[in-house]
This record gives sequence, C-alpha cells and structure tokens, in this order.
Amino acid sequence: MKKILILFILVINISAKDITPDDVYGLSVLIQNHVNYLLKFYNVKPVDKSLLKHHKILSTKIKPRNIWQKSYEILVKINMLRESHNLPRIAPVGIEASMNLNPDMVYEMNQRILTEIKIFEIRKDMKVPNFEVKQFVNKLPIDNYNVFVDISASLDKLNKRALTPNYVYAETMRIYDDVTIILDYLNITDETVPDSIIKDATPTDTLHVCMKILVLLGYIQKDLGIEVTDFSEFNKKNVNPSDIYTLTGLIISELQPIKAQFGLTHSVTPPALAYANKKPENVEQLMRWILKRLILLKNLKKRV
Repeated sequence: MKKILILFILVINISAKDITPDDVYGLSVLIQNHVNYLLKFYNVKPVDKSLLKHHKILSTKIKPRNIWQKSYEILVKINMLRESHNLPRIAPVGIEASMNLNPDMVYEMNQRILTEIKIFEIRKDMKVPNFEVKQFVNKLPIDNYNVFVDISASLDKLNKRALTPNYVYAETMRIYDDVTIILDYLNITDETVPDSIIKDATPTDTLHVCMKILVLLGYIQKDLGIEVTDFSEFNKKNVNPSDIYTLTGLIISELQPIKAQFGLTHSVTPPALAYANKKPENVEQLMRWILKRLILLKNLKKRV
C-alpha cells in the first residue's frame, strides 16, 4: 500500500509539471543538434549565419501558436527529406483551435519532430552521437522561434531545395478553408470571386497581400477582445516562396483564436492537399481572394 501511495504521488508530480519556454528551447536546441549532424553526415555546408540574421525576429512578441505553426513547417520539410530518400511521407499533425496555445503544445510538437528525425536516422542506419538536453533559463517564445528559423533553413540545405509554390499554394488553400469555416458559422453570404491573375506576380507581391491580411486579422481580433500581435517585422524586401510559406503559417495561427472565440475549437484546419504546376502568381491571386473574403468580417462586433 505504501509503495502504491508513493507511486501515486510521483505520478501527480509528473503530471503537474508546467512546461516552460526554457524546456521548449532545450528541446529545440536538441533538434538543432540532430539536424546539424545530418548536415555533417551528408557533407552539406551549414547555413550561412549572416544570412539567417535577415530571417530572425528581434522584437515581435511572438506567441506559442505562431511557434507551433513554424514547427508544422519543420515537419513538412522533414517529409520532403523522407521523400528525397524514398521513404513514405507522413501527414503533418493538425491541432484544435484555442484562444491561447500554451508551451506544452509546442513541446509536444518538438517531441514529434525529434521522433521523426530519429526515425530517419534509424532508417538510414546512422551512428548518431548521444546528444543530451541542455538546461536554459530566461528563454522567451521569440528565442524558440528563432531556433526554428535556423532548423528550417538547415533542412532546406539538406533537401537541396526550398519550399516550392506548390507547397505554398497548398497552405494558402488551408487558409481559404479556415475562412470558409468562420463565414459559414456566422451565416455570412460570400459572393466574392477571385480577381484576374496578375501575370508574373512575385513572392514580394504576395507578401504585401499577406501583410494586409495580418493587419486585418489584428482588427478582427481587437473587435473580439483578443490580444493583437504586431507582425510588421516580417515585412521584408528579398522574398522567396519559403518566406511566403512562413507567412501562411502566421495567418493560419492567427485565425485559430478567432475560431476559438466562436466555439469552433473542433474545427481543425483541414490538411494540405497536393498541387502541381503552381506558380507564385497563383499563390498571389488566391491570397488576394482570401483578403476579399476576410473583409466580409469587418464590423464583426455587430454580429456577435
């Protein structure tokens, strides 16, 4: 009986442990160590750290939901790595909408990433060093996000390719589907149609639309009493499809508290489908259509 009681107390203590940004950061660094080992194993030059400076965020009060979505991007790139080595693709995980995603969920996502990397290492019969989790203090969500920036860039090097417009278009369609969920719930009639495609539209053109969407989502969130994040630091001059993919992730993550506010917690963002022959101009056209559909949510406070 005494042994059972001691075991019960231990279980309570384990389950009561709060996951902190320090814990998440330690696991993120562990993942980074494994990815760096893969670079060395395949004789791939590490990412130029000076180039990474332009992708890292310095002051934005990034939230766990934004980090979670960045980790989703990592899983997509691990799938690309598996595919390039003739291994089956594994569908990235989805998550229920919530008002405030806590670090526990990011930690869980890190565990999934680490597991997938270890599976890859086993399948390729690698003798991997025994990397240990290091302890950190005073880490913030922004620190975790920036580690993911490094990991994501390193996976691009391993894959010998960045995310293509096909991948970006697929994620943009997930935004479209999320907006549909919200419009349908509010019984808002959507009579919008896509504007004409702009021939030779570039990722930079798409970035401008994405930033407008993030600003609009901020207005909608403010109307609903949701804390707004300033994403202006993501605005940049040199843009590629991977940058747009990151912005699609931010948009998806910012739609989640809006869905949660309406009780749409079980309406998980649909998984990405496979598309072919998409170009940056297709992504830009779809993103402009999404902006038009989101404008239908203006004056939302009058509806709730």
